[in-house]
Amino acid sequence: MLSPKPTSLPDACRQLALTLLAAALLCLPPTSQSAEFRKVHLLQTTDIHGTFTEDDGAANGAWLRLATVIQAQRQRLGPDASLLIDCGDTCQGSITATVSRGEASIAALRHLAYDVWVPGNHELDFGHRQFAHLTEQAADLILCGNLRLVDGPPLPAWKMFTRNGVDIAVIGATASYMKNWLLPTEAKQYHVETAAAQLTRILPEIHRAKPDVIVLAAHQAWFEGRDPRNINEIASLAERFPDLDLILGAHSHRLIPGMRIGHRTWYVQTGCYAQYLGIVTLTVNTEANEVVDIASHTRQITHVDAEDAGLAQALRPWLEKARAERARVIAPALAAPISAVGRPGSTCATSELLCAAIAAAAQAPIVMHGRLTQKSLGRQVTGADLFALVPYENTIILADVTRAELEDIISEQWKYRDSYRFSGLYGARAQLNANGKATVLGIGKDEPPPADDKRLTLAMNSHTAAGTGTFPMLLAILQKQETRMRDTGISTRQAVEDFLRQHPDQAITPFPWMTTEP
Repeated sequence: MLSPKPTSLPDACRQLALTLLAAALLCLPPTSQSAEFRKVHLLQTTDIHGTFTEDDGAANGAWLRLATVIQAQRQRLGPDASLLIDCGDTCQGSITATVSRGEASIAALRHLAYDVWVPGNHELDFGHRQFAHLTEQAADLILCGNLRLVDGPPLPAWKMFTRNGVDIAVIGATASYMKNWLLPTEAKQYHVETAAAQLTRILPEIHRAKPDVIVLAAHQAWFEGRDPRNINEIASLAERFPDLDLILGAHSHRLIPGMRIGHRTWYVQTGCYAQYLGIVTLTVNTEANEVVDIASHTRQITHVDAEDAGLAQALRPWLEKARAERARVIAPALAAPISAVGRPGSTCATSELLCAAIAAAAQAPIVMHGRLTQKSLGRQVTGADLFALVPYENTIILADVTRAELEDIISEQWKYRDSYRFSGLYGARAQLNANGKATVLGIGKDEPPPADDKRLTLAMNSHTAAGTGTFPMLLAILQKQETRMRDTGISTRQAVEDFLRQHPDQAITPFPWMTTEP
């Protein structure tokens, strides 16, 4: 056996140095040894409101054109490296959406292979039974852990996706303000909790799954200051839950291509009416389960983008039905155009029309209603004109109120006279003093005021009757048993159509139902 060769001093020093270096490397954290950086991409749409073509109302933007851009982006980025997410208010807001009762939008989500759909508040506009039907159709896409039907199973709160080797936990949450937008009979069909309560409940479970990225897709918005009605929780969520890497927002229709909020969370919101696609790129260290960089931008949809033929074919029956509805002539020749200029209850002709139509349909002597849009009517009225005038799925609500209660309701409304929330008066004359206190002077255009103990039937739309979180006095009065609040089930849009057909020769001239003290 040969003896080992003696080791020289320089060789011994070199060997010691290598040994110490190896030991030092073993002591380094895993991220320093072999960091693995991967990129993934999230594509966001939101508040599309059934805008499939330009005929659905948007000056720029259409889901058929957006579809072409989505498919091109997924092809460019790689379908295995991207997620496609919609943050709600998808199924209501256009004639196409209305004639399909929201089903055309679900068909579009499925055709374009969306990974996640978070329903918004307007998904509930067709009633709880239709909402249940829509969620069944989108059962494998829906994420919404803070809303469920009382008589239905919970909706999935979150889901783990793996894209390009990155584990992405996506949480879905909708607006938690539903009870203020729904009548009590509808509100009791749902169980709703805040997004904050949902996150507190599920984040421990998500952390145990060890995702690389945590995303909140929410039908709520970020605002610079405090939200006085507490509709949108996003700002506080970013402060309270810094483990959220990315929040995809919605609801307010704002365009926010990307910014940092809270301690470290990135926020993106992509406008409305299919006018933009949000594109978020995340660079992720999968060894450390952490996001090292986020960048985002929005891609505007224009007339240069071709319509997607496949989606158009999938939606063809509804698109054809909507086209026929837009062209349908309701009133071929009105006595005079009806202007949206002015204040409801005194100088606005479209508000006067809405109130007169509601009064006739519900046989109500007094009506409270505002101007829903800036749409004026010309001499000829088509289905497109009618929908532009009444774009919501409201019904007519009746309540029996005393003179004093009516005065309180009018006074509360007057505070918002310069707001879109304001409802003007019709069928009763009221005077407002310098402090905004109303006095009912009489019924109709010339009758005296009613006796103090006489109850008067007041009509309004279902959205106003829900209170919207703005009118607590109205809500308190409507909740009294003696008020006998009831839903007629009559659509306000149908009421206007019937009135225009029955009174084509009647000129609509606003009457000063509401005046101020001289």
